[in-house]
Amino acid sequence: MTRSVAVSIEPTVELTLALRVSADSEHAATIAARLLESFEDTVGVTLTARTVQTGQFVELAGRRRSSDSAPPLRIEPGSRRVLSRGEVLEFTRLEFDLLLFLSRNPDRVFDRLTLMARVWGLSGGNGRTVDVHVRKIRGKLEPVLTPITTVRGVGYRFDGEAQVLIAD
Repeated sequence: MTRSVAVSIEPTVELTLALRVSADSEHAATIAARLLESFEDTVGVTLTARTVQTGQFVELAGRRRSSDSAPPLRIEPGSRRVLSRGEVLEFTRLEFDLLLFLSRNPDRVFDRLTLMARVWGLSGGNGRTVDVHVRKIRGKLEPVLTPITTVRGVGYRFDGEAQVLIAD
C-alpha cells in the first residue's frame, strides 16, 4: 500500500540587512529598532532573529507573513500614502484627511458638519461635500473593503478597524 502525502513548503528567502547609524550608542539601538519595525511592516515579513552589534550592523532573518495576517489597508500619515494590499492608491488631500480621521476614531458616528469642522477646519457650509468625498473614498477602496458606514440621518462611522493599519 502506497500513501502520498502533500507537503506545502513556502520558499525561504534569506535576507541580510546592514544599517549604519551615525549616532551615539544609546540612540543607535533605538533608531535601529524603529527602522526594523518599519521594515517589517513595509516588506511584510516577521523577523525571526535579530542580531544587534552596537555601532556596527544589524542582521535579520525573517519569513514572509501570510497574506491573511496583514490588514488589507495601510495608511501612512507621514508620507500621506494609502496602500491597499501593497498597491499605492491616489487620494486627494481632503480624501486622505477624512479617511485618516475616521480610521483613527473607529466605531464613532460623526455628522457631516462635525467632520467638516474637525477634519478640514471648515465652519458652516454644505455637508454634502463630505458625502462626495466619502463616495470617492469608497470608490477607491471597494471591492477590497468597505470600512465607512453611512448612519442614516446622522452621518458616517468607520467600521473597518481590524482591516486597517495606521503606520504612525
